[in-house]
Amino acid sequence: MALVPRQCVQFRQRTACHAVAMLIAALVLLSPQALLAEVEIIIEGVTGELRDNIRNYVGTPPTDDIRVLRRFANRARDNTREALEALGHYHATINVTTERDNDSPRLRIVVDPGEPTVIRRLDIRVEGDAERDNAFASLLQRLPLAEGDRLHHGRYESSKRAIESTALTRGYFDGQFRTSRISVHRQSREADIVLHYESGSRYRFGEVTFPETPLSQDLLDRLVPFSPGDPYSSEQVARLNRNLLNSDYFDSVRVRPLQDQVDEDLAIPVDADVQASRPNRMGIGLGYATDVGPRVRLSWRKPYVNPAGHSLRTETEISEVRQSISALYSMPLDPPLEHQLQFLGGWQRETLDDTDSEKLTAGIQRQRMLTSVWQQTLFLRWEREDFEVGSVRANTTLTLPGTTIARTRSRGGLDPTWGDRQSLTVEATHPELGSDIQLSRVRLGSRWLRTWGRHRGLVRAEAGALFTEDFDATPVSLRFATGGDQSVRGYAYQSLGPRNDDGDLIMGRYLLVGSMEYGYQLTPSWRLATFYDVGNAFDDWGDPLKEGAGFGVRWISPVGPIRLDFAWGISERDTPFRIHFSMGPEI
Repeated sequence: MALVPRQCVQFRQRTACHAVAMLIAALVLLSPQALLAEVEIIIEGVTGELRDNIRNYVGTPPTDDIRVLRRFANRARDNTREALEALGHYHATINVTTERDNDSPRLRIVVDPGEPTVIRRLDIRVEGDAERDNAFASLLQRLPLAEGDRLHHGRYESSKRAIESTALTRGYFDGQFRTSRISVHRQSREADIVLHYESGSRYRFGEVTFPETPLSQDLLDRLVPFSPGDPYSSEQVARLNRNLLNSDYFDSVRVRPLQDQVDEDLAIPVDADVQASRPNRMGIGLGYATDVGPRVRLSWRKPYVNPAGHSLRTETEISEVRQSISALYSMPLDPPLEHQLQFLGGWQRETLDDTDSEKLTAGIQRQRMLTSVWQQTLFLRWEREDFEVGSVRANTTLTLPGTTIARTRSRGGLDPTWGDRQSLTVEATHPELGSDIQLSRVRLGSRWLRTWGRHRGLVRAEAGALFTEDFDATPVSLRFATGGDQSVRGYAYQSLGPRNDDGDLIMGRYLLVGSMEYGYQLTPSWRLATFYDVGNAFDDWGDPLKEGAGFGVRWISPVGPIRLDFAWGISERDTPFRIHFSMGPEI
């Protein structure tokens, strides 16, 4: 060890002494004894899990000094034996030697693992209240231990942890192992495992308390997925936390079981510390897409209008092609996050090359979750639409009952890496319902996104059918047309469909669209893509489909993916070219 001279404390010599100290430290660090030696560890005779476990147990010697290496070799023999016994090999032959070739040190470990020790008898019991808990019955069937299997200490320990973890998540806070033992019979190469767990009594949920909020206690209670007296479960605590966050009523949520306040009946009170959301939320969004050009979107939301948790959302969109304003008033039913009654209204005007429409809408709908992912919407919608198609003007009023069943799943946030979306809408009307015409309409769509490493695949499909005896009086918004950023690229927005004798687009009765897209991740923020789209809107199923193909680039911006596509209408004789620009997630 190098010592710094005491005189270095003197102020005038401080700089020089500091340099001397740095030089001495550098010499010490550069000395051969201080350098970490790269000693090669060679393990022979075993592969896979056995070899990896030996390497983890043995480690690496700190230097290549011959004396250090010899002491390390002695320890390596014991460590190797421990590594093998941990995986059930109690009769291994181990030979450890040190070698040096061209000043390159090596440690060679030659192993004959021998026959493994197998589990002869397995005695696993859970007693107490947990004995009647189906979660434990299922867990015991899944444990990675079975008679006749090779003894594996890691699986034994993981089984113990699984039992203890399940006990804690299900409220058996006094549980403990009365017996946990492995008895190894070396002569017969067999082992007996005994795991006896005494769970004790299961704790219960107590009352859930909230701070003062603008919401009624009745609504808060309906957000709680359990009742006082129900068996404790950490999954239910997590579900309560999710319910409160997903309700949109609160900006912050913290749910805590108060285990230090358990009463004599083993009831655990729960504290839901929440902070109410702002009563008004304003939003503004600016965007651009080649389908509609520049657009501005304004929104106003009231997460809670009254203590019953009713909410209001209004939205206005302005673009060159479309202008709209809409409102949605929601009333939570029971359970409040899965069942809602909604009232809606709005106005929309859309102008395309050959069509112009203006529509008023009012309606009522009930939304409910059929399963954890499938949602059903039953609706009754009133519409009055003034429209012009080519040289024909019309005005139609409809009362449309219908239903939508939909599912959306995604992983990955603003830029999903996995997801899918399916939807089916069926609606129909008749003059007896106050409509000017009779019609029925069905539309379905599906998207699938999957990612494999740097590779990404997106498949989508749409189909629709309109049945009516008075097509000329059918509103434009219920007819079918396609083409554009989100359908068949290489063609203008809503430009594909039947045309009249003057060449004006009058749209069609049927819709069929399909697309395949492949993406390759260049960097975390950039992707390349190539695609093929096919589809059309038509009145006769024998009409030809239009095809578009091309390539594009994706920038994963902080606000989501931005897509730039170069597309060609390859089914056309002159092969038109079109650039498509759009924003937003693919699911």
